[in-house]
Amino acid sequence: MEDSPDFDITKAVVSLFGAGINSPNGQKPAKQGTLLDVYNWMTSMRLMNLTHELRAIEDEKAQKAFKVEKLPFVTFSGQFSYRNAKGLITHSGLQCFDIDHLANKDEVWRVRKQLETDNFFETELMFTSPRGNGVKWVTHIDLTRGTHEQWYAAIREHLRRAYGIEADPMPASVASSCFLCWDANLVINPKIIAF
Repeated sequence: MEDSPDFDITKAVVSLFGAGINSPNGQKPAKQGTLLDVYNWMTSMRLMNLTHELRAIEDEKAQKAFKVEKLPFVTFSGQFSYRNAKGLITHSGLQCFDIDHLANKDEVWRVRKQLETDNFFETELMFTSPRGNGVKWVTHIDLTRGTHEQWYAAIREHLRRAYGIEADPMPASVASSCFLCWDANLVINPKIIAF
């Protein structure tokens, strides 16, 4: 999708939250920031250690509990005063898709390659999910051409038809949160970070 003329990915603002999504602290953002701030959190030594610790846990229930208690998260679709659709300050022009429960690492890499080379939607940020069995994919949407929910449904259908990818239907809300983790192969739009 071509960027709308007034959209600048380097200025898209999201809310970043510390660990404890179900705690009172998980309702108010720790800070407002850009995808560069998200990148800096994701490439920290602390998040690398937490990600390794999470993936060393074998029990799925214990993994989920660790993630909920220990991992920071972000609301990619906007800047919030508190984590609820009514707390939206400004939409970021971004939308995050969660493709989870993939069979193995080869399947994760197949999905990542398909998303990164999609002809219609640009990858702004992409990483393997915290537990290692899925993909988190962030792309730009043009809110002058549809609502947040319309875009979510349309892109989800595009992924299904083009690649047979089933994105999770739950993150359709503008206030949906996404847990962050360390990923040595994190993909980020080069306009944000020029290597």
